[in-house]
Amino acid sequence: MSQKLNTPKGTRDFSSFELKKRDYLLNILKNCFKTFNFEEIQTPSFENLTTLTGKYGDEEDNLIFKILSSGDKIKKADTESLKENKLTKFSNSLSDKALRYDLTVPLSRFVSQNLNNLSFPFKRFQTQLVWRAERPQRGRYREFLQCDVDIIGESNFLDEVECIKVYDTVFKRLRMPKVNLRINNRQILEGISQLMNLDSVNQISSVLDKSDKIGVEGVINELKKRNLPDSAIDQLIFFLDLNGSNEEKIKNLRNKFSLNKISTDGIDLLEKIINTSQKFNLNNVELIFDLSLARGLSYYTGTIIEVSSPEEFNIGSIGGGGRYDNLIQKNNPRLSGFGISFGFDRISLILDELNLFPSELDSSKSFLFLNFGIEKTHNLLVFIDELREKNIRCELYPSDNKIKKQMDYANQRGIDYVVLIGEEELNKNIFKLKDMSSGKESSFDLNNIVSELEKLS
Repeated sequence: MSQKLNTPKGTRDFSSFELKKRDYLLNILKNCFKTFNFEEIQTPSFENLTTLTGKYGDEEDNLIFKILSSGDKIKKADTESLKENKLTKFSNSLSDKALRYDLTVPLSRFVSQNLNNLSFPFKRFQTQLVWRAERPQRGRYREFLQCDVDIIGESNFLDEVECIKVYDTVFKRLRMPKVNLRINNRQILEGISQLMNLDSVNQISSVLDKSDKIGVEGVINELKKRNLPDSAIDQLIFFLDLNGSNEEKIKNLRNKFSLNKISTDGIDLLEKIINTSQKFNLNNVELIFDLSLARGLSYYTGTIIEVSSPEEFNIGSIGGGGRYDNLIQKNNPRLSGFGISFGFDRISLILDELNLFPSELDSSKSFLFLNFGIEKTHNLLVFIDELREKNIRCELYPSDNKIKKQMDYANQRGIDYVVLIGEEELNKNIFKLKDMSSGKESSFDLNNIVSELEKLS
């Protein structure tokens, strides 16, 4: 009994129809990025393992797909680590390459390698596959398309403003409902951790980042399990309970920080970003200052943003990004980076469920020439060749089967027009054209076949 063939868990096949929808979304993203004068680059699907590890945090490092070494390199595997149950160290000894986990770390490597050839600020966009060994779920896969824009140069709050407007422009062009764009700053989170007398913001970041799912009570319970004192938890609750407009939250936060002699630089920067962004005409994005936002703190050093899916969809974020210095500044202390990413698959899912994909994804028409036998086929090849030179989609049915079978093929393929040139048509020097959607059949002069089909295409 033959084994049933399946795609690997967390991967998918795409039909031609599904690819048309993906191309539609991808073209809107790319055209928008180009409107903002971002330039496209591409990087290899795999990197040196040393390039990727140590950038995302231990938990994320474990989700990197490593490529098994071959030949004599296998003999150098650290078997002692395996005996000592140090599995990460053992797996690293079997591999020195890995599939890219995201597009930001490869970008930092690209910038470092090409410092003398780039003009700064360097504005790049990238739309390529990435791989993560995480548990697949709705809208989340192990192989997926990531769509990023980043600005590398001297740190400037206008980079954040520019990327916020990119989000707004893309969602407007997709005709999506208004979404919430949450914004925070790492310096603010570090100020809160100071007031809590913590050694590092990392002691609360992972719990904070789940607060939208587990609520304030859930955060309190999690922190108690970590044996944080009640005084520290009470300080955090004060901040999580701040509500009102962005202006009111910023005012209360600034008063609290100033009273306790905590730097307000992060608050000042965030206020500047929000106020400047709102000078743009934001149509599809609602800016919300959210003190619980704590994503990506393994490498985000300043502003953090996350875009939530529309309220009627419970599929998590559909975009996010932030300011990162350490990935770039290791090689050039003048350079900083700010970038955002679009959740391509989740956005596609939303467009599908809201029927926002155009009813006609490909406006160009297709033509099928029916096959009436080898003698007549030779007369058609010249026409077909000329039509293809004009980028008109056409094909000749490969064999002279019964006309019904050829017409069935046209219906199954979604062909727009069928061209009939049989014995009778050749004798009259005409061709017949059947519109497959209406069933209407018309006759034309055979000498004008290319120009007539070009009109319809």
